[in-house]
Amino acid sequence: MAKKKHKKKNNNKPRIKDNYSIKEMETNIRGMQGLQELFAIAEQFGLGTSVNQELFKDVPTLSKKFKELTHTVDRFNHFFTKKGWIAFETLNHELMKKCVKLAEEGKPDDAERELIGFFTERENVNFLAARLKNIEEFKPRRDLLINALDDHFSGRYYASVPLFLMLIDGFVNEFESYGFFAEKVDLNVWDTIAAHESGIGTVAKIFGKSRKKTTNEEITLPYRNGILHGRDLGYGNIQVSAKALATLLSLADWARSIKEGKKGITKEYKPPTIEETTEQLAKSLELWEESRRQREFMEDWKPRKITVGKDIPANGSLTEYGDDTPEKSVMQYLSYIGAGNYGNLANMTTNYDKDLTVGKLAGRLREIFKDKKLVSYELVNVTDNAPAISEIETKLVFDYNGEQIEDNRKFRLIYVDENYDPVARGYKKANWKVMLDYYNIEYLEFLGNS
Repeated sequence: MAKKKHKKKNNNKPRIKDNYSIKEMETNIRGMQGLQELFAIAEQFGLGTSVNQELFKDVPTLSKKFKELTHTVDRFNHFFTKKGWIAFETLNHELMKKCVKLAEEGKPDDAERELIGFFTERENVNFLAARLKNIEEFKPRRDLLINALDDHFSGRYYASVPLFLMLIDGFVNEFESYGFFAEKVDLNVWDTIAAHESGIGTVAKIFGKSRKKTTNEEITLPYRNGILHGRDLGYGNIQVSAKALATLLSLADWARSIKEGKKGITKEYKPPTIEETTEQLAKSLELWEESRRQREFMEDWKPRKITVGKDIPANGSLTEYGDDTPEKSVMQYLSYIGAGNYGNLANMTTNYDKDLTVGKLAGRLREIFKDKKLVSYELVNVTDNAPAISEIETKLVFDYNGEQIEDNRKFRLIYVDENYDPVARGYKKANWKVMLDYYNIEYLEFLGNS
């Protein structure tokens, strides 16, 4: 009897851990480990070294966390892509790690409940949605996104799902010749997580499957054709809405990678030469030493205890607030809003989008505050959350179409240097920036009607 031939499993599927930047980081970590061993040997032979060994104490932890991260994203896609979820750059890593652990323990349903819970929490979604809304090509769709999110958070999934699918398709069409669900569209982008071969392109094929039979049975995947063509009538549930929303939010990372010029690149990582490695390590040592000094400074940091109305006024002149403090920055920020000074307002607002110039951001802020006049404001509470982060609670009163509306708003500030890297307050001179989040100010009329 002839022996049956068994097909060999394809173990050469592209992995995220093989991405260019990940391989580069892996090489750098190995280089640091090798350098540490070299210095240790030199000391044993009495050759000595002027390099502070403290520089290397975090290398094992860094290496472990790096391996864990690269392992997690590949395993996440392995377990969840077919279920309609993908890993992407800005998706919470602890969430992905927890879900992978549950899946490996044979509890995939528990893992999906964690994912659904994450994408039905306003704070989580608003953070990711803010990044999407600030992409130029998405701006015409911002109002539609607000409506879709309102439906999603209110449990009107029959309304949110079609809107999310429309937003996904149209947004992709801004960058490609085809929409998200078109057979010919190529959504893969070099050196990314979201647009890796195991990511967005894979779920696009799953969601774009042909659905020719009309059914009332509940579905768990946002099948575009079945839903928008009226075949899959049981789509209005939290699973379908959360998966469609997660896919839409992942497109922010996909779009940014395209705007960074990564589309169409096929460059493979080549380990550096000895000379290149030496130069890279020298730079790494300088950065590591700077990081160590700042870390030591942060270990002595303690949050301030400030009582508004006692230690600082609720609304006073700028000279009544300490120099280089987050509360002074917020008062200055609010004065710019009241005066309609959108140029200075833009300079004080966080902006991580390289394509969004100060002028464009100023125009965006002008649009946000159109017909909304800030008539009064005061501080309520000041909280130092971390050496580089503070939260300031305020009470704002806007005049909107002749109606005065109170907005109790918490501003989150981050102390950053010229490269937008966080700096511990007092370590060196930097600037307080206000996190851009005007979700409800843009739609102030809803506050007045609530």
